[in-house]
Amino acid sequence: MSTYPTDILVYEAGRFRQEEGALPVEEEVILTVNGQDVVGLMCTPTLLEELALGFLYNEGLIGGMEDVASVRVCGSRRCVDVWLHRDVEIPALRTLTSGCGGGTTFEDLWEARPPLESPLTVAPIQVVRLMRRLQEAAVLYRRTRGVHTSALAEGEDLLCVAEDVGRHNTVDKLAGLCLRQGRPMRDRILLTTGRVSSEMLVKAARMGTPVVISLSSPTSLSAELARLWNITLIGYARGERFRVYAGAGRLEG
Repeated sequence: MSTYPTDILVYEAGRFRQEEGALPVEEEVILTVNGQDVVGLMCTPTLLEELALGFLYNEGLIGGMEDVASVRVCGSRRCVDVWLHRDVEIPALRTLTSGCGGGTTFEDLWEARPPLESPLTVAPIQVVRLMRRLQEAAVLYRRTRGVHTSALAEGEDLLCVAEDVGRHNTVDKLAGLCLRQGRPMRDRILLTTGRVSSEMLVKAARMGTPVVISLSSPTSLSAELARLWNITLIGYARGERFRVYAGAGRLEG
């Protein structure tokens, strides 16, 4: 269940009124790999198998579905069990990031990574239209507010969409969807309504998406990493305006 019904008291124009409303559900889901607890993910409990697979992929613990023997959500829907075809060493270091919901990453943010080479270019009108389509696809947001939406796009088409209380979770869900559906992630456009912090940029680099577009702002570290890794980083894409923080060479005109 992604929504929680609740009664709310609304104050407007000098008066109170009672309304029925809905809140986005937030729960902790434990991810286990080969029987070992890996991390507790604070998330909206949808696409849980995809969230688990995308998290493992973006953290570099799996290279693709060929590494996965099975993935299963337990009966209580409070854990996801993943079994791999091989043993894997779970890193002891867990970094609490600035991601909403307390994003966790095992990545060394300054790990040597080659610049991302891609022939992809984007036109300004394409940026405007894609962000409009992302907002139109935000079904859970319109019902509850308080959630983020992300999507992978090709051209002006959204290939897959994910929503969650954690913006970093939306990107992991996209990666998981692509893994299960056999869709390529590389040379696609990553769209998000959330702030692009460093762990979001790390996930984009891992997925091979050379263009990241956000409704909100990047952080200083994400802008530095985008320049270092040759990722086009666009923020505040609202209406017919946006700001380019890195990789302007991929913008047509």
